[in-house]
Amino acid sequence: MPRIDRFRLADLPRTTAFRMTVLFGALTVTVVLLALGVVYWRAGVFLTRRLDETLVREAAEFLRASGPEQATHIDSLVDSDRRGHWRAALLAPDGRRLAGDLTGVPEELRALDSGIHALPQGPAPTPERHHAARGLAERLADGRILVLTVRTNEVHEVRELILRAMVAGLVGGIILALAGGLALSIGTLRRIEAIHRASATIMAGDLSQRLPVRGSGDDFDKLAAIVNAMLAKIEGLIGDMKVAGDNIAHDLRTPLTRLRTRLEGALRRGGDIEAHRAAMEDAIGDADQILATFRALLRIAEVEDGRRRAAFAPVDPGPLALAAADLYEPLAAAKALTFITDIRPTATITGDADLLFEALGNLLDNAIKFTPSGGTVTLALRQEAGQVPEMIVRDTGPGITPAQRDMMFRRFTRGDHARHTSGNGLGLSLVAAVVQLHGFRLAVEDGQPGCVMRITLGEGVG
Repeated sequence: MPRIDRFRLADLPRTTAFRMTVLFGALTVTVVLLALGVVYWRAGVFLTRRLDETLVREAAEFLRASGPEQATHIDSLVDSDRRGHWRAALLAPDGRRLAGDLTGVPEELRALDSGIHALPQGPAPTPERHHAARGLAERLADGRILVLTVRTNEVHEVRELILRAMVAGLVGGIILALAGGLALSIGTLRRIEAIHRASATIMAGDLSQRLPVRGSGDDFDKLAAIVNAMLAKIEGLIGDMKVAGDNIAHDLRTPLTRLRTRLEGALRRGGDIEAHRAAMEDAIGDADQILATFRALLRIAEVEDGRRRAAFAPVDPGPLALAAADLYEPLAAAKALTFITDIRPTATITGDADLLFEALGNLLDNAIKFTPSGGTVTLALRQEAGQVPEMIVRDTGPGITPAQRDMMFRRFTRGDHARHTSGNGLGLSLVAAVVQLHGFRLAVEDGQPGCVMRITLGEGVG
């Protein structure tokens, strides 16, 4: 029995499920980080633009105020800002502070161009990174200098929040990817181990074993269903081979024993030439029966070879059925049977004309053989509107019981009513092989009385 590899955690990183999960997890994390990165950048740009608009608006309100009110406006702006975001000043032309809390113009604003500039270290005396600000400075018409700055704390806070979300998403994504890969890989390895165990049992000779199916309909279940169907087919074929072997041994034992007995009897008895000739003729008859059995087996094997499909060509079923009727009608008449034909024009099919004629001939031969004198054998070929052609052989013989229908196409299988008739039990097996090769359907129906064999000359559906 093959060695079964045990489930090991060390095998997880090598599984496809783990690698694929980690890969998709990494892609997901990358997408999330890119999205958050765009949000990080756009949020900074948006908030900075809002601060700049606020600076411009405050400068415009200052300019709209009258001269005496302008100093009051600056002091009110600074005093009302409890969070300390605003720093402002109104300076005299000589640099002396008239209002506000700034003692001078920050270095970045000394151009006094009324433009908004970044203050990397902020307007505070002590440089602190988180006090970075945006500001503007301009000289008024009377020579005074207006300085307005607003810190960018909120921008930094939002960006830090986004950064923390990026880190949390990265860590969480990695953990989820690893956990998902671990869970999927464990499940996959267990399914593979179960399949391996079942396969090992099958390889050890137990063909009744099947791959486990959970019923979830996943890829493993679909694969297991396909393999199980294949195993069922193989088991059936091997069973048929065993039955065929047993039947061959049983069916050939009688003619071989009879052949040996006749030859041995002739040898012991001596006698004249005519007696030896009669014994030899009987022996040749037994040998012919044996050879006919082997020829039938070889013919079935030849038909079951799918390579015969390469020689398929268009076939008109009408002339084929007429030729079969011409051949077997005299045989039916010799047995005092009524032979009826109902052959109508049908569409052309694709197949092997010789094999189809041989299959139809076997059906007619069986019908004639098992129908008692005075009975009727009917050969019909017809095609209903929108349907494929059908070839039907009907007789008024003893019929076939439902229990016999399941076994009648197996090799060397013969019904109770056929045990005292000539034959080797391979005719219907050949018919079944021809029908299967063409992808047609063969149905057995109750003729009440007799039997109806129906070949649907189209793709099989059952």
